[in-house]
Amino acid sequence: MNESSAHFADATLGAFTEALASRRSVPGGGAAAGSMLAHAAGLAEMVIAFSHGKKKFADFESTLAEAAGRLRGIRETALELADRDAHAFESLSALWPLEADDPRRLEGWPAAVEGAIEAPHRLVMHAAETVDLAARLVGRTSRLLRSDLAIAGRLAAVAAEAGRWNVEMNLDSLRGLDQGAARALAIENEVDTAIDHAVDTANRIDEACRLGGDRPIVD
Repeated sequence: MNESSAHFADATLGAFTEALASRRSVPGGGAAAGSMLAHAAGLAEMVIAFSHGKKKFADFESTLAEAAGRLRGIRETALELADRDAHAFESLSALWPLEADDPRRLEGWPAAVEGAIEAPHRLVMHAAETVDLAARLVGRTSRLLRSDLAIAGRLAAVAAEAGRWNVEMNLDSLRGLDQGAARALAIENEVDTAIDHAVDTANRIDEACRLGGDRPIVD
């Protein structure tokens, strides 16, 4: 974690948290949010791993297999987004000190702003999906792991809320781009809707798991 080119996925947890605590901007909140989402997806995968192949859950095999595959993809993508968020921040922060009419800033600013929005925006949407996947597992996986399932849902919801901060921090810059105002409004609305749903669903997972975790959540 001593070089900005390092991948967070390749760092030990100790090295990552030490770098997070240091007087550097990268890694920061975006990387922490990505790591949190990866933990949430991995924890939900673990719940499936302990339930997969058991006779009691035979009727849910296709659901469990589909969820496991999606969660694996999200877990890997979350760490990639942590990297992208860090690189996007570095690109944007390198342009901030330049005068508004500096050719380097004029050339690089639109792409830098787009990159700074893209990573946290995608993270929020993947986090919201993770909460939905966790909800599908309630009553279809071992109730002995219901605490892990509830934690997975809660971590994913918090990761979504954390990701929203980095979206919001860059919305004004996006509004300043040509035709950026409409896109900023659309992204803001999409993110807010996704997070409201994720938090509500995480609450429902908590409630269902506290009641025993043996009944599926019905929409």
